[in-house]
Amino acid sequence: MSRKRLVTLLGAACASLLLAGCVPGLLDDGSRYFGRGDEGESNSERQTMEAFIDETVPRYMSIVEDVAVEAGGTLGVGAQPAISGCGPTSNGFEVRLARYYIPLIDFEDLRRVVADGAQRYGYGYSTEPVPQDKDKRRSVVLGDQDGNSLRFHHYEDDSIDVFFDSGCLPAAQPDGLLKRLRFPEPEELFSRVTIVDAFDANKQRNPLIFRQVTTDSDKKSGS
Repeated sequence: MSRKRLVTLLGAACASLLLAGCVPGLLDDGSRYFGRGDEGESNSERQTMEAFIDETVPRYMSIVEDVAVEAGGTLGVGAQPAISGCGPTSNGFEVRLARYYIPLIDFEDLRRVVADGAQRYGYGYSTEPVPQDKDKRRSVVLGDQDGNSLRFHHYEDDSIDVFFDSGCLPAAQPDGLLKRLRFPEPEELFSRVTIVDAFDANKQRNPLIFRQVTTDSDKKSGS
């Protein structure tokens, strides 16, 4: 979605995408901003909705795409982005969670690609390099001061699960802002990879993404 269209939808815009550049009159309209999980947070500390859709989401998704390219150029998608409540009261505020799946690569390669993306955009960055639980999960996480976060879970001998969590967004009303400023479709976000369904209609795992694929014969044998 172009910035010009977003400006038309919002009725006003921040020339620099920073609150300091917003015209007077928008500062008290909390529906145009979101913050770090607190609907009572000052608008001066919150990101604009147009910056989130037009700038922030594509930046995070470019890091997802970089990892998918490193893994051979295939990205798995599943259900539509999920929604859950957030904030002290969860009254009228929501989190959008999008999930993607990437074929397995070496953990150090994953860490390197994600670290490069975090440095490129100035995001905070951390790793959990020691395998956890029976799935031997290791993680790489990055995020920003607005509450957005991107988590890569590396499962040894299987795949990489990716979770993007938005900051605390104003809830969409029937004619509300978020309904018009929708979360972009995968085809709009990822131009350098082949997008496939991570699961088929019977919820079977796609072997293009997962190394461990359960077949009907496996289920019948109890394995």
